[in-house]
Amino acid sequence: MKRKTGKQLILLLFLLFAVTALQNFIQQRSRASLLHTDTCFTESFREQALLPLLYQQLEAGNYTDGEFADLLTATMLNQRFYPKKISGDNCPYLRFKQDEYLFLKDCYSAIWNDLETFPIPARTGTDIQEEISYENTFGARRDYGGSRTHEGCDLFGRISESGFYPVISMTSGTVAKIGWLPLGGYRIGIRASHGGYFYYAHLASYEKNFQIGEPVKAGQILGYMGDTGYGEEGTAGKFQVHLHLGIYIDTQAGEELGVNPYYVLQAMEKKAKKYTY
Repeated sequence: MKRKTGKQLILLLFLLFAVTALQNFIQQRSRASLLHTDTCFTESFREQALLPLLYQQLEAGNYTDGEFADLLTATMLNQRFYPKKISGDNCPYLRFKQDEYLFLKDCYSAIWNDLETFPIPARTGTDIQEEISYENTFGARRDYGGSRTHEGCDLFGRISESGFYPVISMTSGTVAKIGWLPLGGYRIGIRASHGGYFYYAHLASYEKNFQIGEPVKAGQILGYMGDTGYGEEGTAGKFQVHLHLGIYIDTQAGEELGVNPYYVLQAMEKKAKKYTY
């Protein structure tokens, strides 16, 4: 049996390297195929299924805003938006779908980067789980004003009394909208620094006479949980006292898109403030 010459060995190694590189190229291209310009419109993205433990692990890394968003975006993509562990390899997306990846990263930043607290504080001496309950009803059917879906999450207090629970801003930002809506009653919308729009509805009253463009700080009282809405201004009592929380992002088409606040709320439970009231 003849021994392989040096040139044959070099050729064999080159072919092995080429096959490995081709396999890697195909695998990366296949992974990147998940990402499109309209990925943010998919039900999987809108669900925002980031488990509280994973959020805590991400936050414990003390990443910069950009690093946090990169790791979160890659983790979501690598596990098809329902992750069980952190997986931060973003190379396939930057290589084959850079523009789409960077836009999706901005979407995740708008939702997660400005969060600081739960939207309702616990009373001193209690935990937030004792005071507030909520379920994952994003996308559920609603019929007031015509057939539609529920674009938010409803939070109910243990004490079902209008005006009892303060509603606080989850983020710092500026007042983008305020006033009466037939669906939302007395509502206020806060635009956070990374672009997310946080919508608090059915308030019994506002904490003060807020003005459009006015800055607010995370934890600042916006108003009080109520049961206003489903009619002309001042209508109340047509449903149980609760806070409707909505979270919206801007799309490339220039429209606002609602995402599910449920997992955001779960992640913020450990950051709930305690107020005396």
